[in-house]
Amino acid sequence: MLPDTLVYIRKVVWLPFGQRMFQVFVLENGSVVKAICYNEFLNKSFVINGLTDFKLADSNENTPTNIDEYLKLEAYL
Repeated sequence: MLPDTLVYIRKVVWLPFGQRMFQVFVLENGSVVKAICYNEFLNKSFVINGLTDFKLADSNENTPTNIDEYLKLEAYL
């Protein structure tokens, strides 16, 4: 998996009481390689691996991002 072949997509999920969770999906050839989720309220992140059978659906909620944002969220692991 070469870094220049990866696509990063960000989504924001609204949690109860107005809290947000940020998700960054790492895609390779349209398949999700892994995802990192950051819970703003808890100030914690978690990673989900092994999602290669999962295709991310096109949505207006998909916001292109980059590895820098992924690494920023990864710092909270």
